[in-house]
Amino acid sequence: MWWLRISILLFGGLVFTLTAWSYDQYPCVRNLYGKVACPPPGGACLMNAVGDIACSPPYGGIVKTFDGHMLCGPGRCMIGTYDEAFCAVEQDGTITFNSYGEPVCTGGCVPASASACSWP
Repeated sequence: MWWLRISILLFGGLVFTLTAWSYDQYPCVRNLYGKVACPPPGGACLMNAVGDIACSPPYGGIVKTFDGHMLCGPGRCMIGTYDEAFCAVEQDGTITFNSYGEPVCTGGCVPASASACSWP
């Protein structure tokens, strides 16, 4: 039975390693037409239903609203209760919502906007 435990541990470690490696190696997004967009350092890219790709600023955030719009900001972003997107003011800043549904961000919050995104 000891060999079964070791096999399970080795398999779990291998899966974790491959998952972490593949995430770091392939952060780019390919749209329906084969166009590839890679995010800036610390950023991310998203694609909407029609194949448009948007990328966040470096160390910034990006969210897709319920109606498919992509919005960005200088720090991490989240969508609130009423489909309002907010981002942290600071690069790589964090965001959460308090018990009243109000955004709380590192350095303050700003509304997310499409103009803050890059459209490769």
